[in-house]
Amino acid sequence: MFPTLTRQADFAAVYAGQKQVSKNFVLFYLPHAEFRYAVVASKKTIGNAVQRNRAKRLLRELLRAVAARKKPMGDLILVARAGILKNKFAAMQAELEQCLKNWLSV
Repeated sequence: MFPTLTRQADFAAVYAGQKQVSKNFVLFYLPHAEFRYAVVASKKTIGNAVQRNRAKRLLRELLRAVAARKKPMGDLILVARAGILKNKFAAMQAELEQCLKNWLSV
């Protein structure tokens, strides 16, 4: 799919960048020449491993659906918030598009 963020220094740089908070996730962004991403679901906010993996799959699919229509640039970290598994996919997709509208090149 897309390249992922793997190094701790990359994570720290993106966390220090721009941030947008929404109902279902927190989005961190740092301008970069290419698109890279990471998805985070913590034990503290989401719950057991099954729920965390489901939340991460959902966020990856949201990102894939949005990126298929727009060309993303930069580094993104999506952090799942509590209650993400209770919402509809279409509503979360619109929410992600709203958060990304200033950061994605069309």
